[in-house]
Amino acid sequence: LHQHTLGSSLPGVLSQHVVFREDAAVPAPVSLSDVEAATLPIAALTAWFAMAEATRPVPGQTILIQGTGGVSLFALQFAAAFGLRAIVTSSSDEKLKRARDLGAWQTINHRTQPAWDEAARAMTDGLGVNHVLEMVGGDNARRSLNALAADGRLSVIGVLGAMEISFPIVPFMRNRIVVQGISIGHRRAFERMNQAIEALGIRPVIDKVYGFDEVPQALQHLEKGPFGKIVIATS
Repeated sequence: LHQHTLGSSLPGVLSQHVVFREDAAVPAPVSLSDVEAATLPIAALTAWFAMAEATRPVPGQTILIQGTGGVSLFALQFAAAFGLRAIVTSSSDEKLKRARDLGAWQTINHRTQPAWDEAARAMTDGLGVNHVLEMVGGDNARRSLNALAADGRLSVIGVLGAMEISFPIVPFMRNRIVVQGISIGHRRAFERMNQAIEALGIRPVIDKVYGFDEVPQALQHLEKGPFGKIVIATS
């Protein structure tokens, strides 16, 4: 269906032909190819919901984006489009360079700079960042809290490191920190995001496209941590 893309994390999409309810699809941006549009559900919508639905972006503010996975790269593209200053963290200097090419304001290698929260504060003249996209959980979230400015926002998106998060309560109270859990987004948000992608000229970052008979190779590539989305074309 050239004019539609899936609107939620429905199972069964690794197929040549699928049947869904009408309300499970939304119009895709006409500016994108089928391959590009296929990357939007989940990753793009999660980033959009955290940055444009659960809150409102304010040009000139600073957002810290953890990692260079699918959600993070869409977040970086949205940040650039919204006029935000994006700080990106990663353990790969090569990926950080590519992040700068996509519009990152500053980058931090958290392997060589384990105190990345202090590095982020230094980049903002000691004030801290306005928004952190938390992808790891566990002890990592404590550093996210420390990186935040007063009235900052912590969007908990991923739990790659641990399923539990604990914080000292005083910094929350003193700095009026807002914590929000993010899990994809609803249909209306998806429609607004697609309209924005078209209006802003955003194009998804795609690492590689595989054929339908190359699924094992695609999954192996995914395990290696690509820069951009892996797409399986059914035809």
